[in-house]
Amino acid sequence: MVFFDYACRKYQNLFRVSHPEGEVLATLHAGDDYQAFLKSYFDHEYRKGGEMVERFLSISKDWVGGRGLDFGCGVGGLTYRLAEHCSHVVGIDLEAEKMDFARRQADQLGVKNVEFIQYDGGNVPLADASFDVIFCVDVVEHLPNPERFVTDFYRLLKPGGWFLLSFGPPWYHPHGKHMWVKLPGWWSHLLFPRSSVMKAAGHPAGSSWGDIGIQRLSVGKMERILKRSRFETLHQEVKIKKAFSPFKRVPLLRELFISEMVGVYRKPERFVSPMR
Repeated sequence: MVFFDYACRKYQNLFRVSHPEGEVLATLHAGDDYQAFLKSYFDHEYRKGGEMVERFLSISKDWVGGRGLDFGCGVGGLTYRLAEHCSHVVGIDLEAEKMDFARRQADQLGVKNVEFIQYDGGNVPLADASFDVIFCVDVVEHLPNPERFVTDFYRLLKPGGWFLLSFGPPWYHPHGKHMWVKLPGWWSHLLFPRSSVMKAAGHPAGSSWGDIGIQRLSVGKMERILKRSRFETLHQEVKIKKAFSPFKRVPLLRELFISEMVGVYRKPERFVSPMR
């Protein structure tokens, strides 16, 4: 195992960090000023959130104007972007300090149609059929049971409601471990034993992927979850670099190069049978 520990560390030196903004966030997170990290994280989410909203608008504008839920809202950057297009938006996440920070941004931005809820990660504590649209962006790959949450989203939506999904990178992507800064090496999580990867990233050797919030969610697994659900699929695409586009339709091989999955789903207006 010592050999693999050494090889894993050395392997990282062959690659450069491809996400400089992530490097800044990682440095701030490791520092003493957590509020500075939260502010930088919010700015990142707010910018990226604007881009994501525009992307979904280019697919469909029919979700605009209703009551929205930003599931796994972080510090609220995307939530405030959604507030520009929804009558009211609820952001929900786990950490109290992030929720407090998100609430404080309302006065600075002059936004009144948002609220933030902290919860424990179990069933979502919100009423049935209380939303017209649910956004789940860069979250589902961190959920311990994605299928259960998809079922919960269905419950929370009104008939005809919209579920807008984006996640990545999936598990088999070169950066599916979500450690761009600490482990820039492509497919390190697939090439080396988990204990070696954990030690190289600064975690205890015995840590599981679930311990650090990585649930090994592949595109294929998420596609199967959605196929079994009661949602209607209106749009579904995967993002892959042009150089690797020939692999886009090759089973198994495509998983190694897909960086993102984006989908637009709808709860039917009429009743359909439960999940198969």
